[in-house]
Amino acid sequence: MRIPLMMMLGLGPTVARLKLRRCESVGLRPTVWGRVWIHGEGEIQVGHRVLFDARMAPIELHAQRGARIVLDDDVTIEGGSSIEAQSYVTVGARSRLGMWCKVLDNMYHPLRGNRHARPQSVPIVLEEGVTVGSRSILLPGAHLQRGASVAPGTVISRRIPAGVSVGGSPARVLRREVAR
Repeated sequence: MRIPLMMMLGLGPTVARLKLRRCESVGLRPTVWGRVWIHGEGEIQVGHRVLFDARMAPIELHAQRGARIVLDDDVTIEGGSSIEAQSYVTVGARSRLGMWCKVLDNMYHPLRGNRHARPQSVPIVLEEGVTVGSRSILLPGAHLQRGASVAPGTVISRRIPAGVSVGGSPARVLRREVAR
C-alpha cells in the first residue's frame, strides 16, 4: 500500500482539517484521502480519528438548514457514500459505511398523493459498531442498533436489533449474534 506524501510529511491531519473546514466541529486526528464535498447550511460534527476514504470516488455530506449530521469517534466512510440530512443523522462510534452507501432522512416526495408536498423527515440512527455494506441504502426511520451488520445492496427503513445481520431488499434477518 502506498503511503500518501502528505502522511509521510506529517501534514495529514492539517490537510484533513482544511478539507473539513465547513464542518461545525472536527475532532482530533481526522484522515481524509481524496475529496469530501460538504453542502448545505446545517451542522456537521466530526469526532476523533474519523476516516474519509474517498480515493475511488468523492464522499458527500449534505445538511440542510437546521439539520445535523453527527459522526462519532473512529467512524470510517468509504468512497462514493452520501449522507443527506433534512433533520438528523447520527453514525455511532466505530461504525463503518461501505462504498456507494446512501443515507437519507427524507424521501423528498410522497409515494402517493401530491408529489409536490415534502414529507416529514425521520431521523436515522446508527449505533456503536454498526457495519453497512457497499451500495446499501438507509431510508428515513432506519435505526441500526449496536453491532448490527448490513449486507451489500440492502435497503433499510426500520429498526434492526442489536447484533443482527440483515440482507436483501426488503431487508430480512440473515444471522443473529449468539449471546455468551
